[in-house]
Amino acid sequence: MIHHMSFGVSDPKRVARVLAELTGATAMQAPTPPFPHGAWFVLAGDDRGSFLEILPATAVFDPDAPLGLRQRPASFAPGSGHVLVSTVKSSEEIEAIARREGWRSQEVETGLFKIVKLWIDDTVLVELFARGEEQRYIEAFGAPGMATLDARLRDLETKLAGALAQKLPPQVLAEALGRPA
Repeated sequence: MIHHMSFGVSDPKRVARVLAELTGATAMQAPTPPFPHGAWFVLAGDDRGSFLEILPATAVFDPDAPLGLRQRPASFAPGSGHVLVSTVKSSEEIEAIARREGWRSQEVETGLFKIVKLWIDDTVLVELFARGEEQRYIEAFGAPGMATLDARLRDLETKLAGALAQKLPPQVLAEALGRPA
């Protein structure tokens, strides 16, 4: 379903090379035009043509811009987008690379699968499956798991809501999760 996605960072070349190292992919400079100066690809080389577009943080997509793209002052604020990719590295290797790059990392067990979160520029979230961890995800969200997925999600929701209510005040939960419509 997804063939590529993009996000902006302060140093696209560095980020592309590190993500290529983590995923066993190939980092390659994007052509300008049509991509903005300084953009890089992280190419999986798979049968779907999957890749990540790593753009300068100054580049934004704009339907009113002549090329659908314009420049702005660099902006670094957390957003709601993220990507989950598989890696060839262990959790320990991922976390060591994150430390080397000065990126925050956190291993997280979601209840359905386990990931390592990387925060690039403290704003861009890239989630990684350590080597071999993607099978639980595929079992839940792939074709075999679809028949029972909603029930599993509701069960997880109930368990996590109870556990979080024991640990955090209602206001903190509302600020993080929003309020029901």
